Amino acid sequence: MAKSKSDDKNEQAHNENIIIKKYPNRRLYNTATSAYIVLDDLVELVKSGKPFEIRDTKSGEDITREILNQIIFERETGKSNFHFPLEVQKQLIGMYDDTYGKMMPDYLKESLGVFAAERERMKSTMENVVERNTKAMMDFSQNIARQNMEVFRRSWEMFGASGNHASKDEPEDTSEDDKEELDKIQKQINDLQERLKNLK
Repeated sequence: MAKSKSDDKNEQAHNENIIIKKYPNRRLYNTATSAYIVLDDLVELVKSGKPFEIRDTKSGEDITREILNQIIFERETGKSNFHFPLEVQKQLIGMYDDTYGKMMPDYLKESLGVFAAERERMKSTMENVVERNTKAMMDFSQNIARQNMEVFRRSWEMFGASGNHASKDEPEDTSEDDKEELDKIQKQINDLQERLKNLK
């Protein structure tokens, strides 16, 4: 299926480099939205996957790495929710002047790329499982409701409607066929309840 012009424009807009300006007063300005932003907004921009570049308005220098390092520093200095354990930090520091340390950036990039892809696959799998279980529970609930209505209808026909024409002194009479039908419906309800236990 060929892409429409609007799809091409949307894709182009998504791939365009967003320019973030950093002023001497340390304020950040998103030129795409014409609004001032904070570091948390940059985090959301990173998560969205949109490419961006942060430039110093005074020197014109690209300071994207500097600002992102600042975000990582603030997150890693927290008492919890950090990603670099102490031993990993030591190993990274030790590799800065190591000959093999030059391989580290590519290694980290590839490793994190694999991890991110696996995370998305697991996320998609979990969403599919939840969706299937939700549908199964809805189908089960609907079946139970139909069975209960059927039991109520038959019970009403046998005990309610017939009681209007019978004498109070006459014993209630239920045919064998009706009893078998009720037993059959009850068995189906029991089977459905057993299926519900297995879904948990």
